[in-house]
Amino acid sequence: MSNQRSCKTISQTTLSGPLQIALVSVILIGGMLSWPEHLSSTEWQRSAVWGVDRQVISGAITSSVQNNTYPHEITVTSQGRRLPATIHYNTDRALRDSVKAIFEQYGPDYGMFVGLDPDTGKILALVNHRRKTKPTANFALQATYPSASVFKLVTAGAAVDLGKVDANTVIPFNGKTTSLYRKHVLHHKDNQWTRHLPLKMSFAKSVNSVFGRLGVQQVGGKALLDYAERLGFNREMKSDVEISASRLALNLDDPWSIVETASGWTQNTTMSPVHAAVLAAATINGGFIVQPSLIDAITDTNGIVLYADDEPYAQQVFSESTAHQLQTMMTLTVRKGSAKKSFNNFFTGKMSNVEVGGKTGTLNGTDPAGTYDWFVGYAHRSDRKLAYAVLCINKEKWYVKSAYVARKAIEHYFSEQVL
Repeated sequence: MSNQRSCKTISQTTLSGPLQIALVSVILIGGMLSWPEHLSSTEWQRSAVWGVDRQVISGAITSSVQNNTYPHEITVTSQGRRLPATIHYNTDRALRDSVKAIFEQYGPDYGMFVGLDPDTGKILALVNHRRKTKPTANFALQATYPSASVFKLVTAGAAVDLGKVDANTVIPFNGKTTSLYRKHVLHHKDNQWTRHLPLKMSFAKSVNSVFGRLGVQQVGGKALLDYAERLGFNREMKSDVEISASRLALNLDDPWSIVETASGWTQNTTMSPVHAAVLAAATINGGFIVQPSLIDAITDTNGIVLYADDEPYAQQVFSESTAHQLQTMMTLTVRKGSAKKSFNNFFTGKMSNVEVGGKTGTLNGTDPAGTYDWFVGYAHRSDRKLAYAVLCINKEKWYVKSAYVARKAIEHYFSEQVL
């Protein structure tokens, strides 16, 4: 299933100089440009007038943002013109600052947090932390981190979307939930120690053997690769800032390669925290992959809107029904699965009616060296939604779990909501 949402094409035809001046004069007289939302990019075709689009913006800000600085005053070069401009970011400063405080309090060796509006892709918070020193690089934009069991979102989504299983399908397994052996996957046999769990509980407990079998026997390598690439792996992520591409190395001729990939038991599948948040967003927005955006609008020195991010683009990958079943699995992860301890006594008081879902993932990595601890998911109440990805990397000692960082971010975000 594949369709597009809110993705009207803006003409790239450049208007002549006199016509540009005349058009801008009319707009100024009408008093339409006092604030970005007053001018629709479809209606006035800003890109055609000013030539400022995501590609131009990315060229202007990427080097700064990759160095973990966010300029507010820039010069945009477009169509042979240099335009002094002011950036208006999508950032929710209170959310960003609350996560910064959590990282500073617990001090993991490395910490990353990405918060997204799951319907629009607007980046509400992009936080980087490094123990005992100020981070000089924007770790959240890099994609050197093994996705670990977070990739089970892809495997589960593909299997459900293809009609192979549903959240209640029982897939028996042998061995520990955290182990992955050929005899338990490629040569499974029921015995007196075999456990029988519905898929939603195997997801919640992150049972590797179940997802290895699901990938190699139900989904298949080609379909798994297809869904992974449609979900953003091995592709450039379109945004207003450069984000490293998430990578998937899958040998379709090797069943064990498919098993390792499907279960997340490999260092050959890597992703960025931004991409992880985009994956989480798809589970709460009906199955759409959104394009993440840092910038809400850019205005010139007179307040004229040169660019506005008012037409979010999204591509549907999962059906809405599949997305709902993934939510079922993710909420069980928080309530009864691998994130249960981090959310102990969470659903009380102001948080009693907040729905939270997520997926944990843990694996050792080398860039940087340490144990990688993911928590990727969503939270929502009424019309307020948040998709997020947290990654903590610890070298020798556990300082804080990513799921707990997410919990504190959710508590802050939904405590602010006016009911």
